[in-house]
Amino acid sequence: MYPKPPHKPPQEHPRLLLRSRDMPGLREKRTKPEMKQVWERLMYFSQVDIREAASGDTPEDVYLIEANALMYVLDDDREAGQRAKELALSCITKSFNPNFQDISRAIGRLMLAAAVVYDWCRELLSDEDRQFMIVHFKRLAHMLECGFPPKKEGSIVGHTSEWMLMRDLIGTGIAIYDEDPELYDVAAGRFYAEMVPARNFFYPSGWHHQGDNYGAYRYQAELYATWILDRMGAGNPYDPSQEEVGYQWIYTRRPDGKLLRDGDSDNPLYAEHQYIKLFPLVYLMAGSYYGNPYFIDQQFREFETIPDMYVFHAFLFYNPDVGPKSVKELPLTRYFGSPAGIMIARTGWDEGMDRASSAVVAEMRIGEYQYNNHQHLDAGAFQLYYKGYLAIDSGIYKGSSGKYHSPHNKYYFKRSIAHNTVLVYDPDELKQYPYVKDGGLVWPNVNDGGQRWPNEGRPPLTLDDLLNKDFKRGEALAHACGPDPVQPDYSYLKGDITAAYSAKMKQFQRSFLFLNFKDADHPAALIVFDRVVSANAEFKKYWLLHSVEEPQVSGSRTVVSRSEDGYNGQLINDTLLPEPDNVDIVPVGGPGKEFWVFGTNYVNDFPSTKEQGAWRIEASPRTPSEQDLFLNVMQVKDIGGPAPLATAKVETEQLVGAAIGNWTVYFSKSGLRLSEELIIPMPEDRCVAASSGGAADDAGATGGRECLIADLAPGTWTVEIAGCPAARHEVAEEAGVLHLPGASAAMRLIPPPAGRSTVKNNGEDEAEA
Repeated sequence: MYPKPPHKPPQEHPRLLLRSRDMPGLREKRTKPEMKQVWERLMYFSQVDIREAASGDTPEDVYLIEANALMYVLDDDREAGQRAKELALSCITKSFNPNFQDISRAIGRLMLAAAVVYDWCRELLSDEDRQFMIVHFKRLAHMLECGFPPKKEGSIVGHTSEWMLMRDLIGTGIAIYDEDPELYDVAAGRFYAEMVPARNFFYPSGWHHQGDNYGAYRYQAELYATWILDRMGAGNPYDPSQEEVGYQWIYTRRPDGKLLRDGDSDNPLYAEHQYIKLFPLVYLMAGSYYGNPYFIDQQFREFETIPDMYVFHAFLFYNPDVGPKSVKELPLTRYFGSPAGIMIARTGWDEGMDRASSAVVAEMRIGEYQYNNHQHLDAGAFQLYYKGYLAIDSGIYKGSSGKYHSPHNKYYFKRSIAHNTVLVYDPDELKQYPYVKDGGLVWPNVNDGGQRWPNEGRPPLTLDDLLNKDFKRGEALAHACGPDPVQPDYSYLKGDITAAYSAKMKQFQRSFLFLNFKDADHPAALIVFDRVVSANAEFKKYWLLHSVEEPQVSGSRTVVSRSEDGYNGQLINDTLLPEPDNVDIVPVGGPGKEFWVFGTNYVNDFPSTKEQGAWRIEASPRTPSEQDLFLNVMQVKDIGGPAPLATAKVETEQLVGAAIGNWTVYFSKSGLRLSEELIIPMPEDRCVAASSGGAADDAGATGGRECLIADLAPGTWTVEIAGCPAARHEVAEEAGVLHLPGASAAMRLIPPPAGRSTVKNNGEDEAEA
């Protein structure tokens, strides 16, 4: 069914979760202060009368099995070993209701606990005992959701990609391999053939596509396979870039203790007034295995004590040689590369819960592949936090209509319309995409104007599926941050997201630029520039910005506040394109329209959190056109604080951009990398201030502006300023940006000689000889 796994269990015992070489370190670990609570719980479990294991007043039987087996293998406590054996032989005969939701998790944990006894207490078992256990291991394996042989579901997402195969079947197979190799050969065979390549594809990005809830859960399950196979002697089955995934939830941590939302976010992940914890072994396992001190620091922050369900594995996996380091040492910006294409930019770090913190956190997302399942149709989306969740992902995976197979989830929460991206409304789109298919169900589709469901909504089964069907939805084209890589002033990301949409979209390119002003009154700004070309000029375009509280729109300015629950942040968005006389900015939301999709409100009642939001703005061009440019400048400040910085559109023949504060930034109008001579003017301060009614900057007093030009061809550019010697600047291929600090006059940019071109009258580039 699958190729034989490349590694076999060694001819010695124990070999499941530990080897004889691990014993000295485990015995010493009992004395570590940070393991005190864990060891005390294990001692307690080993002393519970196993005759009372089935009563409702005692810990779960698997905890007792594991703890007694541990006392036996560490100290040769034969009484504990006999208790572990007796309880395992009894419990393994349990009956389970296969119709009970997620029952495979309980079945698998029992299998693994009994397998520990089979392996660690081997000399206490007779041949008859071992055969008896093998029969029941296989009985239980057939009850798992993946089936046995474990060929059900896909190898990228779904419950099969969690514990049941990567921990429970492989672990049990290792224990019984000498007597019956089938369980290991089939489970590990599929794991190495299908699951490892799929994860090695996305691990280098450092981003788990299943989000902040399910992504962390499945990452923890994937780490079990790392530990189990490495402890067996097979080494790390994955690419070492598995470690990088742990940074995802460190960087998306908000100062109020929550996370920027991603995918099917669940409560209590967003319970009010709580520091959100991931699953208890995520950072312990990753930090201990890879020797990552930032992960260990985060582990101790989230869990001062380990829940009973996890103490056995916490004891086995914790590495006391890895000391914690504060996340405050990390760079403020991190790029999560291909195949994710996501950038998180911050202005500071917090180590607790502080709603008054001055730190800003921004997410800029391209999103190159769509895996479905718990992932959303959110290519190109952004989020912004400052003293409150300001530009939000809306909806929630909870409530009266919030779970997986519900109208709110399928028709709103997962859709592009619930995210800060762009819609193009083709009224006939449902003729091409009439259905959504997932989990054996077929749903009539709805038209939200957003992105298409790859594979009609069904997830890819294998990496070949992902790469060879229609799951690719975008491409990151450029990324950069600087000039200081640790505390950058700017963070830039650009991508093409055309493939995320149906044929209604000819091209959608989105550029993000996050500016860290390092100023308490005006902390940061996020500039979003879009080039949107539809297949039909009559297809209406919508630029979306979601919020918790009602947005206030005045002309081309939108103000979003987060004034409740102890927050005090405000977002000021100036829509510079489309032009003020050609844009309608409409607030949508409030009672009866919280989750509005072109005539239908997909109601979901969950009053325990406001994070699901209730409002958005839709910015749309008034004049129909195939091509539209959107340019929005979002800055953050305190409610009642100083006036916002002035903003203005700046433009040349080839470039368009924005001036804000002491910065002027430009993007290519065509979306192409420019390799022609460019003249860059400097806007006058008084003009910038007059254009938006904001506070003027002090560029003149500081001796010049910060200027950033994006979308440049790679190579050495020459910059000429009147009265100054020419300067040469290198533009990197992966960045395409030129940052010129202290600019005080118009500049002439001369491209690299090999790429220099002139522009024909028809607008096409003609290379010079």
